[in-house]
Amino acid sequence: MQRNRGSVIDVLFTLALFCVFCASALAVVLIGADVYTSTARNMDQNFSTRTAVSYVAEKVRQSDAAGAVALGEIGGGQALVLTKEGESGLFKTYIYYYDGAVRELLARAEDAPQPELGQQITEAAGLSFEALKDGLWRVTVTGTDGAQEQLTFGLRSAEGGAAA
Repeated sequence: MQRNRGSVIDVLFTLALFCVFCASALAVVLIGADVYTSTARNMDQNFSTRTAVSYVAEKVRQSDAAGAVALGEIGGGQALVLTKEGESGLFKTYIYYYDGAVRELLARAEDAPQPELGQQITEAAGLSFEALKDGLWRVTVTGTDGAQEQLTFGLRSAEGGAAA
């Protein structure tokens, strides 16, 4: 009888230890899933704003020439206007915020730009440009979560900062 009682206690102790192990493993998996979900969400939100800022910076670097970068308007909103001479005439690239997204539109210089025709770059809640001084510019992108990403950059050309 004594031997049976010891066996039952051993089995119950082993079963209890197994249950504690299973509960701990489940807790670790749930915590890990929560951390993964949070990290993935933050990465998506950061990706949008950083993509927009990097995109603008690269477009400006490609267009950096005397008088080629200016602030302008499209559809009543602010736009960065990049002017470039092509084989068939003068073209303007507008980078602007419209209908929940950062957009880009390439148009002939003599044509009136239509904001709804621009290609969506990334979703955002806002985009603003500011010519600070002597070719120094600031671009601010507001993500869909309200977080802002800013980049201040300088033009290498001598005459950056004119109005379009």
